Amino acid sequence: MIKKQIILPTLLFATIFIGGMTGCSSSKSPDVSQGGDSGTKVSDTSTTNPSPSNTPERAQKREAVRKQIEAVLTPDQVKELSAKLQQGEKMRKAVLSLNLTPEQKTKIQEIFKTAYPHRKGQSPDNS
Repeated sequence: MIKKQIILPTLLFATIFIGGMTGCSSSKSPDVSQGGDSGTKVSDTSTTNPSPSNTPERAQKREAVRKQIEAVLTPDQVKELSAKLQQGEKMRKAVLSLNLTPEQKTKIQEIFKTAYPHRKGQSPDNS
């Protein structure tokens, strides 16, 4: 009788403890089912909530900034900028890599300041 009093609670405790440990551990695999459809996959959220940098408004703003910058550049610089952007380079980095005159740097710096006022301290002079 004494053995039943010790074994049963120990078994119960071990079952709860092990069950709690496996329930708390996380799997790094995104396709592990958590039972039902209550879990959310990372791929599901990326399609329903587009990142702010991919919204149509942002794309229009980037295009407007690009046109303003291209108006300051020479035709050769415009070709070079277009090639760099098509290769996936960021606008600011692509512009900085061009051989700009001091006047062009000043004008482009003003374009960036006007278009992106929240980006303080970043200009064509100090990337």
